[in-house]
Amino acid sequence: MQDNITKVNDNCWILTNKKLLGKVDFQWFDDSYWLNQGRLLGASSGRGSAWMVKSGNEKMMLRHYYRGGIPAKFIKDKYFWTGLNNTRSFSEYKLLEKMLTLGLPVPEPLTANACKKGLFYQANIIIKYIVHDSTFAGLLNNDSDYKTWENIGKTIAQFHNFGINHADLNVNNILVNKEQIFLIDFDHSKQCKPRKMWQQANIKRLKRSIDKLTSSEFIDQNNKKWLLLTAAYTNSIND
Repeated sequence: MQDNITKVNDNCWILTNKKLLGKVDFQWFDDSYWLNQGRLLGASSGRGSAWMVKSGNEKMMLRHYYRGGIPAKFIKDKYFWTGLNNTRSFSEYKLLEKMLTLGLPVPEPLTANACKKGLFYQANIIIKYIVHDSTFAGLLNNDSDYKTWENIGKTIAQFHNFGINHADLNVNNILVNKEQIFLIDFDHSKQCKPRKMWQQANIKRLKRSIDKLTSSEFIDQNNKKWLLLTAAYTNSIND
């Protein structure tokens, strides 16, 4: 993929893929712009709010970068500036591009921006919407197919084999579309040398999110399914 960086003014930049070159306006990163056109379809919540936007016959997801944890209580959505290529939006955009070239199931990045204000910056990213039946979270408290859990384990191993360290691997960042599995939200994630330490940290983080959202009546069932997931992961991971 080829992309292009446009300097909007002295403090704002836009990164766009080739097919949208010359089409992206800075207003694209403002949800009110889409709302006024009647093209804002909905929103999801979490550490970073995301808005679904209608674009022709397709859909896009606009996400603003928000801090998580204790820092969010003091600085909601500003990050310390260390250079344009180090911004959260540009870093995630480029990682998504890289993963697509590797054949990994992730959303296509469309455009991203970053605006510097003094020592800090704010940022947004727009990605292509992935059609899906459910998040992994939506399958925890019902009689979901055991095969789906195995497919999730295999898919995570696929990312780990390429050294993709997902910074927030949880049940809300895994999409299920029949037998297809996708991972989303790669903010602060990176590609690095495959090592068991960070790989197992990813797996343990996922397990904590499963335990947190599993209702009491499905604990035993999900524990059995978890064994299938981890077995599929172990059988697919490179030594």
